[in-house]
Amino acid sequence: MINRREFGAGLAGMAAQGITRNCHATAQGPRKNTLMHVGGDYHSVSGGDMTSKQNLEYNLRHGVKHLTAEIRKRPQGGWDPDELKRMKDDCDRYGAVFEAIRMDSDYIKLRKGPERDREIDTIVGNIRKAAQTDVKVITYHWEVIPYRRNGKITGRSIFVAVSTVRSRKNHARCLCL
Repeated sequence: MINRREFGAGLAGMAAQGITRNCHATAQGPRKNTLMHVGGDYHSVSGGDMTSKQNLEYNLRHGVKHLTAEIRKRPQGGWDPDELKRMKDDCDRYGAVFEAIRMDSDYIKLRKGPERDREIDTIVGNIRKAAQTDVKVITYHWEVIPYRRNGKITGRSIFVAVSTVRSRKNHARCLCL
């Protein structure tokens, strides 16, 4: 049979071991996730240009180092390689990363034919230009169902309909209160 003194000494020893293990674990700190980071995109731009001094300083002040830009299409099609290089150089100068470019996605809706083929050739050229600028990601946004705008239509007593505008047609669903 174990007496109280031996039990207390054993318990104190186990507690001390647990505390030192926990201290070593917290001293190492959390492991950094290198695959995920905060990024800024073309929806919120200060100073008129994605890579302007004002916008880069604003993003860096808030811990945003990776940027996604939307490039204006030239009348003859394709992205301007000089504009891409300027944006890359601006980001490098401030320690930011020109990570991604948002691509226009109108080509998806084009019917098969010469116009679509020209657009696809332009996209292939844009991908090459992005690679030369060391941009690793090209994004696009397209949805089959258009954006919905919701509004409320109040009825009598406990009836409320939520109208959803879809392709110029109003659809309603009932919510029981």
